[in-house]
Amino acid sequence: MDERRESGHGRRFLYAGIFLVAQAALMLEILLTRITSVVSWYHLAFFVIALAMLGMTAGAVVVFVRPGWFAQAAIGRRLESSARWGAIAAPLAAAWVMATPLMPVVDLMGFVALLGVGAALALPFGMFGVTLTLALTRAGLPPGAAYGVDLVGASLGCLLVIPLLDLMDAGSAALVASSLAALGAASFALAAGARGRALMGLVTACALVALAGLNSAGEPPALRPAWVKGKLEDVGSLEWIAWNTHSRIDISWTKSAPPMLWAAGRATPISALAPRPTRVLRIDGAAATPIVALGAGPHDHEYLDWDVSTAVHRLRPAGPAAVIGVGGGRDVLAALRSGHEAVVGIELNEAIVAAHQGKLADFSGISRLPGVRLVHDEARSFLSRDQGAYEVITMSLIDTWAATGAGAYSLSENGLYTTEAWEIFLRRLTPTGIFTVSRWYQPGSPGETARMIGLAMETLWRRGAADPLAHLAVLQQGTVATLLLSPSPLSAGDLDTMQREAALRGFNVLVSPRRRPANPLIAAVTAQKSSAALAAWAAEQTLDLSPPSDARPFFFNMLRPSGWLARREAVDALDLAFLGNLRATQTLVFATGVSLLLTLGAIVGPLWLRRGALSGIKGGSLAAACGYFALIGLGFMFVEMGLISAIGVFLGHPTLALAVVLGGIILATGIGSLLSGRVTVETGRWAWLYPLAPALLVTATELGIGPVTAHFVGEPTAVRVLVSLGLLAPSALAMGLCFPLGLRLVGRAASLGELGPWLWGLNGAFGVSASGLALGISMVAGIGVTMGLGALCYVGLLPCVWALRRA
Repeated sequence: MDERRESGHGRRFLYAGIFLVAQAALMLEILLTRITSVVSWYHLAFFVIALAMLGMTAGAVVVFVRPGWFAQAAIGRRLESSARWGAIAAPLAAAWVMATPLMPVVDLMGFVALLGVGAALALPFGMFGVTLTLALTRAGLPPGAAYGVDLVGASLGCLLVIPLLDLMDAGSAALVASSLAALGAASFALAAGARGRALMGLVTACALVALAGLNSAGEPPALRPAWVKGKLEDVGSLEWIAWNTHSRIDISWTKSAPPMLWAAGRATPISALAPRPTRVLRIDGAAATPIVALGAGPHDHEYLDWDVSTAVHRLRPAGPAAVIGVGGGRDVLAALRSGHEAVVGIELNEAIVAAHQGKLADFSGISRLPGVRLVHDEARSFLSRDQGAYEVITMSLIDTWAATGAGAYSLSENGLYTTEAWEIFLRRLTPTGIFTVSRWYQPGSPGETARMIGLAMETLWRRGAADPLAHLAVLQQGTVATLLLSPSPLSAGDLDTMQREAALRGFNVLVSPRRRPANPLIAAVTAQKSSAALAAWAAEQTLDLSPPSDARPFFFNMLRPSGWLARREAVDALDLAFLGNLRATQTLVFATGVSLLLTLGAIVGPLWLRRGALSGIKGGSLAAACGYFALIGLGFMFVEMGLISAIGVFLGHPTLALAVVLGGIILATGIGSLLSGRVTVETGRWAWLYPLAPALLVTATELGIGPVTAHFVGEPTAVRVLVSLGLLAPSALAMGLCFPLGLRLVGRAASLGELGPWLWGLNGAFGVSASGLALGISMVAGIGVTMGLGALCYVGLLPCVWALRRA
């Protein structure tokens, strides 16, 4: 291996192996995020993926604790075998999670079951952790070059997932990703001159690709989620299933059923609820919306008039209309039925638009109706660029609970519920137009409705409205509240019409300029007379009812830190049980706690096991090395999570955000790593100050990201992508310097040389823990604070660098 590795030919194969395994690992992480979001709920998906990624740390720790298994003469064989077994284990782990019912954690045994799934997923990542740790610390490659190739491969893996999920289902895509790891194993074998094992890797890769093709062609695929949201899925009831990086869409076969209404008025006539040919469209197996056959046309859908979410059309029955979230098409039909001659349906999920224009073109019929235009775009982005003026903009119950590929806790709907977003929506209305939003209503604890009203009031104050309550009204029926919000005060005629229609159809007038709300919480929020008063009042509430902004875009996550450890029953009482958004925050806290405990084990356990061999290391040097790699793990993830949240809101579309934000950060970091060889950190007089570069650039990015994104929010997609890359690239490039330079500093100290694998694992463990910490901090204090803490972590590297240079 040594002679082969020393040759340029052997090194190229080593770099190819690193590239392919890193590419496969990131692809599998994204694919498993998608799979677990279908099988389980998005907050449990975060937990499971966090556990899986700790497998990378476990692999590094194994290399450190068992050096006899990885003697220098055996490095080539271990590189090949760990990559190959990781390639074999990955689809098996994916099959395990798709075959296991994941239920909400309500007791110890549920928690143990969740840990079991996480452990199964950690197995292939543990194998890949061994591979990459050996390649970066024991293969004799320059640290900067090896780490740079690792990151470049990971970034391209991020990009490859997007077209892959457009071509096939997630199970088949996992097989393809695993084949790349098998090719990486073949590359390592060629680097060692072992052609027989290289052939074995190639055969494994070809077999995995063949299996992917057979699985994808299956109707249904054999490797698919058997359990969805805790229930055994009846595949025979589904006519069509489509995957993408945003979600999994499925559509049922046609059945005759009464039309589903979000909240039917108490006076709804029985005749309106006569059974109709209906299909059900589901997003990630949970968020469901009905698709009723078009029949004779929009006038054939009388039932829509009796739903509280369509009340706006009694006040504004004509003029251009826009619908945010096409779903099954009911809001488009409601607008056409009332008399709107032009309706734009804006849908984030390309699979839904494709279904209406293809598979469902004859059934739903909305894509072929005169005046209807379906747009595949993010609503905020589209309406920023659009120059039209609408009489009505509708946003009814837009929450898919679908984790995006950028992270299991990244909900694409977050950017629609901020003051900045609502200012955009109001600007797209005519002076007397109405923006209507329907949200869930819990009579005993109407926190979501109260937060929606507070968000409307804050938006109006920002626009200069003297009396926000003159501009809004809220109707309620059952578990749904519908906000009517206008740039101008609602007229006396508007209020008369609203009251008349509410009485006729059986709706409750929850908020009106003419009456004080009866519900105490709703009355309290509407009693606030200024933005400052609203903020002070919100700070005293049990739930976080402050108006979300782009700096803290977490509308759905209202649980305060004081409630993070509360009993499940107490939390469920504050929310509609089926939503689970408050419980999601608790799960994030538990996941972070478990990650921290496992990280502590990754620090203490290996050092205890190797205490004899490390007795010669000075305490100061060991502390400096530990602090250095822990801080870059924390700092990198704090900055990455902050950028994903901020730029994700700016770009809007989750698939695009995945490619640009996650892929862009990793690619720029890889380039920085490749450039690290130019920094003479060992001897340069001022070179030890290099951690100031990421610290200062992250600070500058945090200060500039708000004004820059606000200036370019209305630009075409290509321009916004370039702006996003320009914002994140300098910080990521500078952050890429730190890991390889740290390895070089540790490598110079003879007593620290053996710590390389353990420090690599330590870095990964702190990175996984920091993902939960970063999200929690962003929810409580805002994205800016999270990025600021990331910058401080890099400043904290300075004493570590000084100590390591002296060592």
